[in-house]
Amino acid sequence: MPFVAKLAEDLCTGCKQCILACPDPNVIRFNKNTEKVDFYIEKCKGCGLCAEVCKFDALKIVLA
Repeated sequence: MPFVAKLAEDLCTGCKQCILACPDPNVIRFNKNTEKVDFYIEKCKGCGLCAEVCKFDALKIVLA
């Protein structure tokens, strides 16, 4: 079963640690307007690195 990360936007603080952890530069991008991240779930490979580094539990690994 494939897994993907799911973003809880209300918990995101915009710290950008998930962006640094993600091996694919097209999955998570910083949105200057909201000062939070935009997450492109369709590009996520489910490695879980972003969820591991998120101190605010804004990212969780779930079944796709």
